Amino acid sequence: MGGILFILALILLLVGAPIVTSLGLSSTIFIYLNGISPNAVIQKMFSGVDSAPLLAVPFFVLAGDLMNRGGLARRIVNMAKSMVGNIHGGMGIVAIIACLFFAAISGSGIATAAAIGGVMAAGLLRAGYSKGFASTIVAAAAPMGIIVPPSIAFIIYAVLAKVSVADLYKVGIPAGLIVAVSLMIPTYLIARKRNYKERAAKIASGEIVLTDVAALHDDSGRSTVRVIVESLWALGTPFIIVGGVFAGIFTPTESAVVAVVYSILVGIYVYKEMKWKDLPKIFLESALSTAAIMVIMAAAALFAWVMVYVRIPQTILDGVLSTTDSALLILFAINVVVLIAGMFMEAGAIQYILVPIALPIAVAMGVDPVHFGIILVVNLAIGMMTPPFGITLFTSARVFGASIQDITKEAMPFLIALITALFLITYIPELVMWIV
Repeated sequence: MGGILFILALILLLVGAPIVTSLGLSSTIFIYLNGISPNAVIQKMFSGVDSAPLLAVPFFVLAGDLMNRGGLARRIVNMAKSMVGNIHGGMGIVAIIACLFFAAISGSGIATAAAIGGVMAAGLLRAGYSKGFASTIVAAAAPMGIIVPPSIAFIIYAVLAKVSVADLYKVGIPAGLIVAVSLMIPTYLIARKRNYKERAAKIASGEIVLTDVAALHDDSGRSTVRVIVESLWALGTPFIIVGGVFAGIFTPTESAVVAVVYSILVGIYVYKEMKWKDLPKIFLESALSTAAIMVIMAAAALFAWVMVYVRIPQTILDGVLSTTDSALLILFAINVVVLIAGMFMEAGAIQYILVPIALPIAVAMGVDPVHFGIILVVNLAIGMMTPPFGITLFTSARVFGASIQDITKEAMPFLIALITALFLITYIPELVMWIV
């Protein structure tokens, strides 16, 4: 009967049904066909989101929106530009660093792609980058929003795996740095090979005119000292959020509330790019984004419950353990499965479906649940920029005005870099676990 569940879900996905419909409807049909009380649908969907740690999700989504509107994202970009903006591939590396810092504020890959993409568009195009290459850099770096703490994906995994959010936050820091460095390498090499510096010089001299970015903001004339001083308020956010959790001052949920209050005060009274009258609209947009996330979580929780009901996780566990006792091969297989799933499904849904299956297998092989959590989240981050349905690909392409075809052509070097980082984290756990 378990096969019916997967076939129904797959058919719904193939005909273009939303992930919520695919997971929820296939589970509901399965429950009806097996004579299970229909009350289980409501009960399991509500229980899937009835968790105190998940209260952090709407607040981090709201914090990301407030920081983008309040000018914090632009200050982070300016600070990164003052550090590395003049080397080969410098503006691309600036985008990666900016995504890394904004990830430590928003907890969301989509929010990072929208915020940093919008701020970086003018600078990347003026530096000679093609729209396809520029948008691919942001699409590849934005998923660090779910790797670097505070991460919504960490909170979901902590709920499912019953592990410490603080421990996941700790391993997320070195993992994010590994991913960032891995992305800088192809950015530098490609920019050097294509000689974007020469093209940037022609743009600056007027030989090449970029009329589509002329009206966008440019801070290139400001002094380095002033840029760094202005960015300190923005950089204070991740230190407050992450540092407060590590020091035991507040919980992850409380840190999200602190981030919201801090973003409002800085945006209105320090940078003065936001007004009190702007808040209702921002709150509404954030509420709609949160609702979409929560509905997917609820449907995925129902789907996961049905799988457990028909003993799919236990059957897979028994089958895998009877085939091999090599943790290396099992982790490789799990990584491949998650990478493929990430091409088609939303990260939260994948966690709800695969954690009940994969985590017991990994633990049986002696893998630390925290280590497995960072492996899974890095893998999910890769899926966010993997064609054909990578969500940050679509977000970044829309921000830059690039076609999906252009951005897909540029994606392969970055995918190779990300997968390399994933396998380093998987097979050399000391790279991330030393901090726990």
